Amino acid sequence: MALRLADIQAVLGCAKSTASELRGGSYRGAQELKTRYEALVAIVEQERRAAALDADAICSACPREDCAGCRIAELI
Repeated sequence: MALRLADIQAVLGCAKSTASELRGGSYRGAQELKTRYEALVAIVEQERRAAALDADAICSACPREDCAGCRIAELI
């Protein structure tokens, strides 16, 4: 899932058209904004990977006695 334009705008403080260019890879403006966008994407991807790998932590904290009907148990 790609970052939404509204999210890029809010975090980087840029216009919607600039956010679209950054996301599409066609931004030709200041290098600093492009670098900040790349850092944002890296952080989001890192957190997505961490969340995907953390299913065991969710299961160990779950109060259920059995995993029947648990969507997380079905996915892992």
